[in-house]
Amino acid sequence: MKVVIAIVCLIPLVGFSQIGGQFGYQSLNLSTNPRSAALGGSSVSLADEDISQFFENPATLDSVGTKNLFFHINPYFADVFVYSGAYSFDVGNMGTFAAGIHYVNFGEFNLIDQTGNGLGTFNAQDYTFWVGKSQVLGPFTLGANLKLAHSSIDSYGSTAMMMDLGGVFRVSKSWTVGMVFRNFGTTISNSTTLSRPSVPFDVMIGTSFKPEYMPIRFTVTSNSLVEDNFVEQEDTGGRNNSAVDKVWKRVNLGAEVLLSKNFQFLLGYNHKRKQELRLEDRGGGAGFSYGIMLKVKQVEFRFSRATYHVAGGSSFISLRTDLNDFKRIL
Repeated sequence: MKVVIAIVCLIPLVGFSQIGGQFGYQSLNLSTNPRSAALGGSSVSLADEDISQFFENPATLDSVGTKNLFFHINPYFADVFVYSGAYSFDVGNMGTFAAGIHYVNFGEFNLIDQTGNGLGTFNAQDYTFWVGKSQVLGPFTLGANLKLAHSSIDSYGSTAMMMDLGGVFRVSKSWTVGMVFRNFGTTISNSTTLSRPSVPFDVMIGTSFKPEYMPIRFTVTSNSLVEDNFVEQEDTGGRNNSAVDKVWKRVNLGAEVLLSKNFQFLLGYNHKRKQELRLEDRGGGAGFSYGIMLKVKQVEFRFSRATYHVAGGSSFISLRTDLNDFKRIL
């Protein structure tokens, strides 16, 4: 309980988001794990011993034990690679914490001057460090992530301190509701004289439920609930931009087909992605995603595929395990 009180006291220090203007640190909006990617791109209500979900909502950590290990790789687009990893550990009387990292390598670029002469190459990368903790209060669980994000291009960079505050309410054993205030914070350093980038603050709410006699768990997540973080293009290119369509752009739909404890099939749909990335004459599957979960002994393997455009999509691969299961070997 003391940890939760300390976290709440920190909110005034990191809790003033610069809403509006040009958002920076957009790599924070990329999927951090294949499960969320397969369920439409985000999920904040899955609290079932999966440490990768603490990137989405720190309150899900109440279901995670110590020594859980997770690693994820996502070959994105144009030689961009996204990596993330997480580990849970015990801190004495303070209980279980989780630490994570999210790293985006944008690759190597040619450096040229104003006259077109080559001056060599430079790199661009983003990385964010996570530390998370949750606290159970009856049917409620509260959680917080403290995050340090850094973005660099060549010799220029900026750093921001942020926090996620989340909660999970267990309506029943098979029905949970989650909510998270993501990316409270501000830029703390900037190596250019330009205006400081704003952090991508967002509010998300979602629910996951499994009907009693169906081997399917449904997940519905509403994101971009902060109006300033949901930019509408004036030129819609013939796309539907009605009031109903704007509502659906804030909703991700997903389903997990629970074939067994060791094998699952996932499906998802992201309407915002479909409307923004489809061609005028065809969608090409934009907005749809799918994935599988396969567990072999102590190791859980996940693969997901999200379609962004008629030209293709992006794949997500992860491994997760509980090191406690290997104690006989270790």
